[in-house]
Amino acid sequence: MRARTVPLWARPDLLVKDLGGLALYYPGQALVARVPRRALGPLARLGAAAVARTGTHDLHAEVAALYPDGAFPRPPAAIVRDALRVQMYNELEVLRYGALDPRNLDATCVVEGRAHLDDALAGGRGAIVLIAHFGANQMIMPALGHLGYPMHQLSAPPTAWLEILKDTRATPLWARVQGRRWALEQRLPVQHIDVFKFLRPAFAALARNEVLGLAFDGGGGTRWGRVPFLGRTAQLSTQSVDIWRRTRAALVPSVVVRDPGATRHRVVLLPPLTWSDAGGVEEALATVARTFEPWILAHPEHYLGFLAMRRRVARQGAGAPLFVA
Repeated sequence: MRARTVPLWARPDLLVKDLGGLALYYPGQALVARVPRRALGPLARLGAAAVARTGTHDLHAEVAALYPDGAFPRPPAAIVRDALRVQMYNELEVLRYGALDPRNLDATCVVEGRAHLDDALAGGRGAIVLIAHFGANQMIMPALGHLGYPMHQLSAPPTAWLEILKDTRATPLWARVQGRRWALEQRLPVQHIDVFKFLRPAFAALARNEVLGLAFDGGGGTRWGRVPFLGRTAQLSTQSVDIWRRTRAALVPSVVVRDPGATRHRVVLLPPLTWSDAGGVEEALATVARTFEPWILAHPEHYLGFLAMRRRVARQGAGAPLFVA
């Protein structure tokens, strides 16, 4: 059954934005997949300038919330500008997923800390590569999959947004873009596991001593923990640490960072975290949050788009807020 969509006449304010997305994902996709990587930066700057015209209020609000004392690492306007450029650059990368393979992977990203993952897998219980919605976080999938690791990703397909935002955002044009994006993601060297369906494949993958990627800061879940995060109280799904607790797989935090002006992403695998029965699920969740905090505060432009999206979706009543205080 096709998801219900918002008729175009109900959201004329989205028409230009949706037409731009459609052009990018259909005729633009073939072009972007073939241009030299050095062209992605200028294209991202052009796209970011266009997107900025649709409004940046939520981005500015999240910058202010990240640094309540006003100790910004650089001017807030520059952080917002860079956040838009990061978002657009990462969107362009999605258009190139189908062209990624082991031969050109090195031109796209470099994997640091691979020994941490190998040591984790030596334990024989599988490895959970934990991500945040930080930077080009999906680059984890081709980076590890094309290096030969049996890779599985627990997440929601882009088309899930059609149901979540069926009353506010899911126009027919946007629905086509989400379908196209999902088709591109399915070309990555990974087995996708739908977070809204049975999780048995995730447990089976770890039992086979394989790699499971999942995010700790997603908006889906049925059980929640409240932990300090970025100077506020965050409401985080316990799903990631529940899987960790039940399987005792190694937990390897990871971030994907692209330095200013660089054409390659750094996929950084951090030392595995150790489970403690004494602290339980909520303490484990707090430990995870503390692990990612320094990266976010050092590179706010890599996380700002996600924070603004969560703020916007919560305001629309379509999802749980990330922060409760």
